Amino acid sequence: MNIVSVESYEDVSRRAADLFAQQLKRKPASLFVLPTGNTPQGMFKEIIARAKAGKLDASQARFAVLDEYAGLEPGDRRSLTDWLWRALLAPLGVGDDRVIAFDPRGKPETECAAMERAISKAGGVDLAVLGLGPNGHLGMNEPGTPFDMATCYVPLTPETIRSNAVYWGSEADVPRTGFTLGLGTLRAARSFLLLVSGAHKADILARVVAGPANTALPATIVHLHPSATIIADRAAWPANSPSIEA
Repeated sequence: MNIVSVESYEDVSRRAADLFAQQLKRKPASLFVLPTGNTPQGMFKEIIARAKAGKLDASQARFAVLDEYAGLEPGDRRSLTDWLWRALLAPLGVGDDRVIAFDPRGKPETECAAMERAISKAGGVDLAVLGLGPNGHLGMNEPGTPFDMATCYVPLTPETIRSNAVYWGSEADVPRTGFTLGLGTLRAARSFLLLVSGAHKADILARVVAGPANTALPATIVHLHPSATIIADRAAWPANSPSIEA
């Protein structure tokens, strides 16, 4: 596990975009998993700016959606897949044929298996980029999720519902169930990147880094991944904290 400590959120975004670009150079048709939420937005803007400037070629890149609320109808403003389209995929000119996504209305017993088959057929995930949830969750993998869990249908915890309410207006507007790539699926990615920003994430990040790997904190799976990197700004990872890579 590498910890990259940088000064600011902007630096987190640039370093994350650097790793995205490096992966594309190694393999232009890489399969990426990317999160939604506030943390990756700077990374997305940096990737788009580089692509428009001709400094990055994502014309062959492929993407698998990390998670999605269950039961949403087409056009629902809460769709996480649509969020990813607006924030990154559409500006990059990514076609539907290069995106593996959940059907929110799909049957849990078949939709999760279909997602696993599609990822396997695509050759597996090359780079999984994740944000750190307030209780250590990754995607919708809540505390207690086994580290070998495949893609699954899950109930959201009250804590996650509260944290997601900021995006949709109120807790009542947050769906109660969802689909998520499982911790086992994410652990199988060839490279794993965790982005963390802000003082409100400092305590949970310190607990994750201290380890050991335990299912009570899903993000501690970084201790089990052979190629895991954490990029955190100084607010989340203070200057006096140990840093493997500055």
